[in-house]
Amino acid sequence: MRSFALVVVGLAGLAGSAAAQPAQPATAAITPAAQTFDEAVAALLARPGGLTSDDAARRAVKASATVQRKIAETDGARSGLSSVMYALVPITKVSAGYTRLSDVELPQLAPGFSFPVFLNSYHVGAEVAIPLTDLFMRFPPLKRSTELGIDAAEAGQHTAEVGAALDARVAYYEWVRAELSVVVAERLLLQVTANLGQVQALAEVGGVSRADVLRLEAQQAQVELALAQVSELTALRAEQLRIAIGAAPDEPLTIGEDVRDIGDDAVVASAVELTRTAIGRRGEFVALAAARAALAQQRKAAKVDRLPKLAVFAQAVYDNPNQRIIPAEADFAFTWAAGASITWSLNDYLHAGPHDAKWDAELRAVDADRQALELGVRAQVTAARQGVVLADRAYAATRRGLAAAEESHRVRQELLAAERATAIELIDAEAELTRARIAAIDALIDRRIARARLEHVTGEQR
Repeated sequence: MRSFALVVVGLAGLAGSAAAQPAQPATAAITPAAQTFDEAVAALLARPGGLTSDDAARRAVKASATVQRKIAETDGARSGLSSVMYALVPITKVSAGYTRLSDVELPQLAPGFSFPVFLNSYHVGAEVAIPLTDLFMRFPPLKRSTELGIDAAEAGQHTAEVGAALDARVAYYEWVRAELSVVVAERLLLQVTANLGQVQALAEVGGVSRADVLRLEAQQAQVELALAQVSELTALRAEQLRIAIGAAPDEPLTIGEDVRDIGDDAVVASAVELTRTAIGRRGEFVALAAARAALAQQRKAAKVDRLPKLAVFAQAVYDNPNQRIIPAEADFAFTWAAGASITWSLNDYLHAGPHDAKWDAELRAVDADRQALELGVRAQVTAARQGVVLADRAYAATRRGLAAAEESHRVRQELLAAERATAIELIDAEAELTRARIAAIDALIDRRIARARLEHVTGEQR
């Protein structure tokens, strides 16, 4: 990002050689006015219909494959609730069948009387069972567990959305940084070219040595290379931004946000307070809390296996012949049955213990995950807060430095016009001014990125 800034530092080296030069007759400086640079920056920013960081964040959420996966996982969790709700429907079975029986000889009960033999058997029946124990003791915690699973999935989806939005904001500001860097590099090239003509004119009258001219020509070549490099970097940043927001490769990008408008400086809270805020708002903590509560509900539902199972049932059949009709007749007959049953399984009881230990282990694992997350978030918040504090200080320092460099440049121009300074001294002032502009741009963008990261780690970014 800042490779061409080294070229600016190199320009300042010319001042060292100029120190041995005598004051030269004044010649009007060809250097463009500082206002031209401000106008170029203003023309680049806040363009009507341009892209803002908020626009980039919204588009990135829609374009992110990670977010789409989380949405699918959330939809899957919601479908699980429908499956659980089906437990409210009584266990219902409907059956129908036909059976062909082999012929058999049955003994006679008395002379002339024997059991009838039916070779064709038809059956139509329905059975309904309601497992009361599961319905009243297992179903409620399972339903609650599924609902908590949906909450966890939604929290995970929100975390993915916020992460995609942050990445898009960072990509946006890096693209803006590159675009502004092109303006600075172009400005620098204009200055070097204009000053080269100035020095060449002085060299013709013996005001400076030929070595100074050659040195400035070398600097001009370096600046041209730096401009080419930063232009390519700008194209790369633009493509990275397009990928993040799902834009077409040929979609034009313009800056719709005025990054110079930083608003009032907000007081940065302490790391302890910010960490407390992050723990209460971050989607990861919401997801872990929901996951732990869901596991606790599943553990509660599994304990029902220790208890006897109570169920009620009803049965209706329409058979030919109907086995309950005596003597049997070759005709359909309807009969029904209803009752209740209670069962207890030793195997279920024995398995309940290991299952409970399994749930307990999973709960302890989630608690460990939360503890690790708290420590990680604490470190993230501390680093992000420090980044904001340093970015604010750097921004304030670069603003003062830029103001000083602009005033120094103005004074050098006046001194040159009054034949009290050399052209090389003006070049030195212009190099310092360009370097100050670069530092101001970097500090401005770093400040916005730092605050975006702090909002992200504290869960304030929505």
